Amino acid sequence: MKTEQMQITTESVNVPVTESTEKTEIVKNLAYYNKIISEHLKPEYFDRNPYRLYYLAFFLIGNFSLLFLALTFDLHWSVQLLMGLCVGYFNSALAFVSHETSHGSVVKNKNLQDIIVFFAFAPFLMSPTYWRFWHNRLHHGNTQYILKDPDAFPTMSVYKNSKFLQNIFNWTPGSKTIRSYFYFFFWFSFQSFLNQIYMRFDNKMWSEMNHKRVSFEFAAQFVLVASYIYLMGFQHLFFMVMIPFMVQNYVIMSYISTNHNLSPLTKVNDPLVNSLTVTTNKVFDFMHLNFGYHVEHHIFPRMSGAYTKKTHEVIKKIFPDKYQYMKKSEALKLLYQTARIYKSPTTLVNPLTLETYKTLQA
Repeated sequence: MKTEQMQITTESVNVPVTESTEKTEIVKNLAYYNKIISEHLKPEYFDRNPYRLYYLAFFLIGNFSLLFLALTFDLHWSVQLLMGLCVGYFNSALAFVSHETSHGSVVKNKNLQDIIVFFAFAPFLMSPTYWRFWHNRLHHGNTQYILKDPDAFPTMSVYKNSKFLQNIFNWTPGSKTIRSYFYFFFWFSFQSFLNQIYMRFDNKMWSEMNHKRVSFEFAAQFVLVASYIYLMGFQHLFFMVMIPFMVQNYVIMSYISTNHNLSPLTKVNDPLVNSLTVTTNKVFDFMHLNFGYHVEHHIFPRMSGAYTKKTHEVIKKIFPDKYQYMKKSEALKLLYQTARIYKSPTTLVNPLTLETYKTLQA
């Protein structure tokens, strides 16, 4: 098919579809996609978006308002429950703001970035320095590369040699246990907490991280969170501490797990193979800063989420056979239908029953 005979338009952006782009590529790297796709995106898509700070202000004001109401009035338990759900939801939204800020897509000044991320990620006890090293460097630099990406689930051989992994397997989605349905409600905070207090030490993966800075930031956040819990007191412990904790973890983990944990392991960082875009309704997209558009984010990590939906439409036209996206609800269902240990890069296996499943792109 000749290029000049077929041209697809996406919001005044002309995307030529050539014979080479119609074919499914095996594995390409980030630079390959960045070069091809960026040619069909508007220049302003790559500008910083300081308007994201309005999200930050809204969610912070919302939380402080709910805190004031909880401490001032003796409210019915149903109202307290609703407030706790809102606090957790606002905390997860603050994490999405932190995510974009740490990539430099909101403000340029590094110190201001650190201040924003410090307070916005405090409910998760997530040091800004630790987050940048974990997410920006290790995860983005080595997506789904076993033993280099902290977010990638292990192979069977790694699993067999790790008592820790053997102990936590029954908590993971797809293990077919009741406890696995609680995974989303605690894992994000649990993993980051464990890494910051123990796992990062004497581990080559974390050797180049600024450990002193991480320890200082983590300690300061710990004091901040402890002060919040003390202020809430036992009376509000369940509704204003435990409920928000579960909600904020669920929202974040429900994206992280679907964005990557259904995909193959890869040595070449190919986001159309090792990542998945998940779609949801417009309200959640707005509140979550389009975080579900994750293939787009891995190709353009410094792009504001405000433009990833438009980028999504462009990628669909250029790579219709390779680019994968699905409804978030479908991805969650599939996550619980498949195991999380890798028998091979494209095959998942339940280490207890040895039942196997194919990854996406298999």
